[in-house]
Amino acid sequence: MSVMNDFTVADRIELHELAARYGNTIDDRDWERFRTVFTDDCRYDLRGFGRRLDRELVGIEPLVEFMTFSPAHPIAHHVTNVEVDASGDSVRMFSKIVGTMVGGTAGSADYHDIVVKTAGGWRIADRTVTARRLIPPPTDQGRSTAD
Repeated sequence: MSVMNDFTVADRIELHELAARYGNTIDDRDWERFRTVFTDDCRYDLRGFGRRLDRELVGIEPLVEFMTFSPAHPIAHHVTNVEVDASGDSVRMFSKIVGTMVGGTAGSADYHDIVVKTAGGWRIADRTVTARRLIPPPTDQGRSTAD
């Protein structure tokens, strides 16, 4: 089953704004607006990020608590490269983040989201975060040295 038949340009625009609202609300520490980004029963999976943040959070309240008190969290979130895929049986959103840390260093991660349309608009129901890592250049055989 495809959701594409009911998916509109307005939906696509709202999802791009949802991705931006995540970065804006978390940077502003605006937890009431932050709650409009995720479903109440959301899943937020950081296990692909690395040992420092290795956890899976379920529910908006544990997520807000984590975001409020995490000392390892960026002070600025720049969400970019947003793609929306409504061709399957669920709507998926992919984006990247550049996070600026205290002290001026930066890091990057990928967001893989499943989004749902609620009475209040589109929300992220499931997010998997994966840290971006250096991919070694290809060898003479065309394969990465990491293969």
